[in-house]
Amino acid sequence: MLRDRFCLPSSILLIALVVAGVFKTGLAEDTETSISRKPLPPGVLQTRGVISSRGGIVPLADGSLMLAHGRTYRISSDGGRTWHKERALQCPLEVGGMIRLKTGELAIHGEQDGSQYFAASNDEGKTWSEPALITDYPDFHTLLHSMIQLKNGRLLLAGYWAGLYSWDKSGGPLRSVHPDLEYLDVSAYGLWRGRKYQIEGHGHGPEMGISIVFRSDDRGQSWQKHPGGIMGWFDFQGRPNGNCGQTSCFEPTIAETKDGNVLLLARSTVGRLVQSFSTDGGEHFYAVTPSDLPASESPGLVVTLPETEDLLIIWNQISREEIRRGFRRGRLSSAISTDGGHSWENFKTLELSDGLEDIDRLPPEFPLQMVRARDWVGAMPDKWAYFHYPNLDLVGDRVILRYNRGSPWLGVAEQNLKKQESIMRIYPIAWFYE
Repeated sequence: MLRDRFCLPSSILLIALVVAGVFKTGLAEDTETSISRKPLPPGVLQTRGVISSRGGIVPLADGSLMLAHGRTYRISSDGGRTWHKERALQCPLEVGGMIRLKTGELAIHGEQDGSQYFAASNDEGKTWSEPALITDYPDFHTLLHSMIQLKNGRLLLAGYWAGLYSWDKSGGPLRSVHPDLEYLDVSAYGLWRGRKYQIEGHGHGPEMGISIVFRSDDRGQSWQKHPGGIMGWFDFQGRPNGNCGQTSCFEPTIAETKDGNVLLLARSTVGRLVQSFSTDGGEHFYAVTPSDLPASESPGLVVTLPETEDLLIIWNQISREEIRRGFRRGRLSSAISTDGGHSWENFKTLELSDGLEDIDRLPPEFPLQMVRARDWVGAMPDKWAYFHYPNLDLVGDRVILRYNRGSPWLGVAEQNLKKQESIMRIYPIAWFYE
């Protein structure tokens, strides 16, 4: 059904958009991925540069969709195919995410003056409650789809303390700055079309990320934190005994499993996503261990699918050698878990850079230790590209996937995020099970 809906001839679509007055928003509908080697599956809609990959999308009572991001919102009246112009959100927060509560209210979280707040709306986003403080913890940040509501009504907000970005001289008091470890001096470099490019920066200077989860049992009016922070502390085989020292665990993503537990997956530097479980609704988290999902130092995003309560994850599935060669975000993958995140299946490759093998599943590798690009990776292929920071919203039987796509044509991620393309795709949920 989605295939019939979204595969109109481009000439007819163009005329319809001009008549509707929405073409001026910059809509560009694709059937090809240009930089990526993976063609779009039949029935999947893709648009480029239309909407941000940040914020959250929720269905409204009238059947339209609302995207809230920053201090603006946009409306789609056709299931996400086209979007009206941005309008000002009547709320002082820089919105990071939005969900619909079991009470029917819309809920957002966002930053204001360096602190994280919560607000709700009982009139479909027209007005918002006075923001309630979640935390003023220094250098606390959230990523994408960071707030969820559990089956019992509890709200969870997952974020992280990233206090050791050595190149950020304007950050808070907990940041690490060293004159002998300047960002551009310690980064990895390579050649693209004969020109020297910065290939990678993260992981080449001192960084430490710690995940933190806040919870609320009174519809966002007050928030509590679990004891301590969540970080890795395991050995080369993944046993939590501290023999390899501390390991970053940041830019987390969380989801409720069908057995009522909470799964936290996070970015790390050891060639895997790392994970932790909570069996009491986020009040405590067990020791961090490596998952079986090979990954670069990049975040993933996991959601609970509504009908089956299975888990769907989108992430950068990359081998250790591919990371060393400079491709740490060159493959965007998906997988399904039917057992609460203990194992994964139905692996698929959504995007793929030139220079990487077209393979759906990579085996987890040992030893578990720091892996990053070589200081000099040599010549990169003509269509070298990266695909990262996925965001997921569930609308009926569809998944709206948003992420960033970059290449040397657009600018390297660490240097200029604004030059990347924002990609939106709409998939049938069933496709991820095929």
